[in-house]
Amino acid sequence: MPAVAQAATGGKVKVSNCGEVSAKPTGIILACADANTALETLKWTTWNANTAKGTGVYSYNDCEPTCVAGLFHRYQVKVTLANPKTVKGTKVFTKAQVTFPGVTDQTTKTFNLG
Repeated sequence: MPAVAQAATGGKVKVSNCGEVSAKPTGIILACADANTALETLKWTTWNANTAKGTGVYSYNDCEPTCVAGLFHRYQVKVTLANPKTVKGTKVFTKAQVTFPGVTDQTTKTFNLG
């Protein structure tokens, strides 16, 4: 399982990370059920009321032959958080767009946060 640290270092809009809420986290788990997909070592260049942008590492478990025996693969990525909404009195980003710049076709994946 990837190590995901949290850092509550300012910013009015936060991220709900599998129930934990923080601003400018250094990691976000994208698969809350098993933590087999995550963003790690996040560094934020922009953080405002509408969007947050940064870079980090996308980590996922290939679950081959099983998730217990699987290997984690890591890729450098660009991350954009968007779609802020108020949830239980706290404004949080609800979408994460992850772009893989090292991939020929600039693959982008979108994840729901929460």
